Amino acid sequence: MKKLFGLSTLLLLSFFFSGTAMAQKSLTLLGTYGSTNQSDDSKGAYGFGAQYRYFVKPNIAIGLSAKYITENIDRQLSLKTIRGKATNIPVNLMGEYYFGTRGIKPYVGLEAGLNIQKIEGYNIIVDKSAIKPGISPKVGIVLPMGRRLQFMVEGSYDLVIGSANSVNVDATKIGNDLYSVKNSNQSITVTGGIRYIFGKMEKKVKPVAEP
Repeated sequence: MKKLFGLSTLLLLSFFFSGTAMAQKSLTLLGTYGSTNQSDDSKGAYGFGAQYRYFVKPNIAIGLSAKYITENIDRQLSLKTIRGKATNIPVNLMGEYYFGTRGIKPYVGLEAGLNIQKIEGYNIIVDKSAIKPGISPKVGIVLPMGRRLQFMVEGSYDLVIGSANSVNVDATKIGNDLYSVKNSNQSITVTGGIRYIFGKMEKKVKPVAEP
């Protein structure tokens, strides 16, 4: 996985330095919600974040993405209730391909990077952190809101690679998943946000009147 991440980084950097000085850039502020593989114990994962992208070609972008995501865990057992909070900070490199360069633009993309995870307890003593690699294929669409503003919405499948960051909360129940609190390692996520475009804008071509 480290080799794959390193190759992806080199590929993105080569795209970056092959672009022109006047290439378009954008900053996106976003909110996100995901349905996780702990749906029996939580109501989903909520968060916010930002994306920075650099268009190496009119329909190809590379960039960075970072989010802060929280999931509350509430599990009812016969003798106790386990309540905790799982947080995840995914920091990813990303690449996107757009089907079109004007107006409404659908796109596909891929994000890959590291997930900074932490488990905290509300009514239990739990505090454990871990860093895990992850990958997120995605599809989305961009809607123009003006010359430099756009609205974007995308859906992704987020996969954290490796064993879950987890803590057992009952020393007499070692190995029993019912007595463990953990970060989710899979989710289907919907993200929406507002983009602001920097740099040179494509000029509209005015029709020339016939003589």
